[in-house]
Amino acid sequence: MIKKALLSFGLLAATLPCPAAAGVQWESFDVLASVMEEHHKEINANAALGSSKEEANRYREAIIAGWWEFMQAKSGAAPGEYCAASFLRAKRLQEAGKTDKMKDGVMVTLFGPGGSYRGALLAFSPLGDDSSAAFPKLPSGKPALVTLTQGNTKPVTLNAIYMQTHPQTPPLLAFAVPSIEALLQGMEDNWSFDLNYQGKSIANIEWHDGLKARAELKKCLAGAAFDSKLQVKP
Repeated sequence: MIKKALLSFGLLAATLPCPAAAGVQWESFDVLASVMEEHHKEINANAALGSSKEEANRYREAIIAGWWEFMQAKSGAAPGEYCAASFLRAKRLQEAGKTDKMKDGVMVTLFGPGGSYRGALLAFSPLGDDSSAAFPKLPSGKPALVTLTQGNTKPVTLNAIYMQTHPQTPPLLAFAVPSIEALLQGMEDNWSFDLNYQGKSIANIEWHDGLKARAELKKCLAGAAFDSKLQVKP
């Protein structure tokens, strides 16, 4: 399971300065930063029904259901490098007499190795202003002690690396995993995550179709293109 891979790193991070993203350059995630910024703005606009009602309702139902996106998280990356799969989801906000909206939007991303960094990363980012407000505000590259709960497993407290690629993009909290093989092996078809920072839950998300996402990541790691049908935005 992913938990086992993360736990071994967590024991190291508890006693040493956090080296999780050594060799990872923030610009490596420029493509992902653009995706995050786009969805961050879109979820805010649609939550407020700022676009057409029909479009807003369609987007709301799509992100409440959740979907996967696949990419290489560095522009111009060589085949097999910087492979990433992101799952986006928000919760429904119901208010009596009002149109349903969205809240607590989160994106969880699995990164493969790239450049000098040959490990993997499991990262979480808020989507929407309400979600961003719950995240810590730290300098990029600074470790943050976060308690991670996966599925029905026992919570583990680990150092995560705080990243913010651009001032306008949402931040990420990234956990280092020893290898992409360990990360892939731990992927369940349905799996949930909860991040707790300083006694407060700051991100909660459950994915579906994890095995399909794993298959797509394996294709990218082997140098093949992602399935174009899976790149269609809801």
